[in-house]
Amino acid sequence: MRNVGHPFRGASFRGAAVATTIVAILAAAPASAQINGQVSVIADAFPDIDPAAGSQPVTEMRVRLFAERYATLGPHLRIALGGYVDGLIADRTSTGGHGTTRDVIVRPADLFVDFVTSRFDVRAGSARLVWGRLDEFQPTDVVNPIDLSRFLMEGRSEARLPVGLVRGRIFLPRSTTIEGVVVPVFRRGTFDQLDEPTSPFNLTLVDGTPERGALRDLPAPEGGALRSIPRIRDEPDFGTQSLQGGARLTSTTSRVDWAVSAYRGIRAFPISTLTSPIVEAGLAPVSFVIRESFPRFTMIGGDFETVRGLWGVRGEIAAFVDDELQSTLGARGVPGHSVSAGVGIDRRAGDYRVAGNILWSWSGVDNDDPAGQVFAGDDEVERTDLAIVLAADRAFARETRTVRLFAVYDPADATTFARVIAAVSIRDNVWVEGSAALFTGSSLDVIGRFTNRDFAYARLKVFF
Repeated sequence: MRNVGHPFRGASFRGAAVATTIVAILAAAPASAQINGQVSVIADAFPDIDPAAGSQPVTEMRVRLFAERYATLGPHLRIALGGYVDGLIADRTSTGGHGTTRDVIVRPADLFVDFVTSRFDVRAGSARLVWGRLDEFQPTDVVNPIDLSRFLMEGRSEARLPVGLVRGRIFLPRSTTIEGVVVPVFRRGTFDQLDEPTSPFNLTLVDGTPERGALRDLPAPEGGALRSIPRIRDEPDFGTQSLQGGARLTSTTSRVDWAVSAYRGIRAFPISTLTSPIVEAGLAPVSFVIRESFPRFTMIGGDFETVRGLWGVRGEIAAFVDDELQSTLGARGVPGHSVSAGVGIDRRAGDYRVAGNILWSWSGVDNDDPAGQVFAGDDEVERTDLAIVLAADRAFARETRTVRLFAVYDPADATTFARVIAAVSIRDNVWVEGSAALFTGSSLDVIGRFTNRDFAYARLKVFF
């Protein structure tokens, strides 16, 4: 939500109640359990949002307080309690903000109970589950939605959003595990948890206007921006509409760790559909409405990992046999199918790690569905992509200096995303971090839509 008044007005009464509950639970945990966490302050900048109209920078300050507490209660019961408070003060005038943009959110993080035995375990609560083995882009990692801003700034592990779930695992001989998960409440992914409508990471509208297709040709309402077009978000109601779940089998054969998985879920990011204008008798159209929906998908996947000498070798594939694709040309969803797959290698030696992945993806319309047949041959929904992912980590001076490099290159579209993060420990539990990221090229994929969204940030982290 956007606020231009008191800096704490963005935290609703519901958020305050969540914060109070988190603090109370943390305080009530056994005294033997230690509270860990961090306070961080980030100053970040997007230097040139729209060069065609001259320099239009976005500058922000983000603040986070995170705390967690783990405890073991007897031989079988373990609990995890965590939550965070995020704050924002920013100048987002060039992305639709008015004056100074302020927002505050309060959220639970991992907040679950584990019942553990030698044969099985059960987890219930708010949690993050990691499926898949590749770096950053993991096709089968579909249980948790992500926050896109944190994914681009920090990486996938920091971007996963906890969901309420019940997860059970049965441990069988020969390192075989059967895992089942049920997610009863839907949680959507976010472009940014802090004032999402004006965030530079928001892909709903790019540079204040849609890229192409039906949205591009709309008359600007009220003589102003297309951002004022009403949006109706149809999130699944609690119950059968929001229920998601799946299973994963993991095992080891001849020194190869492998897994197969299946999941029936709901898309974390919405499909946007332009509805017919509202018309009254004798009057011109008075409004356009963009309806955002979250269709279901069915994923069947597999992954493996092994070691050959000094190198690790990994692979992963996910087939979305029932999917819905976004068409910006038609401003609607299209019934279809998609496949994402990749292979990767990595090597660890002392204080450094290097890794490389090649990702391949394909999407196509469902030719058995009349609604999909209309879009046969559309290069936006029927496309094949290839991406090369490189990552490297290096620690220096007894791990008091670290550098992380990450880059993605799409040779077909000639798009690139590259990010470097360097951190220095200036004293015990105090780190100073700097990062810079660059986007090049323009295309219909996610990275290609972030043209002119280069950013840099400086952060102070204090751990406790």
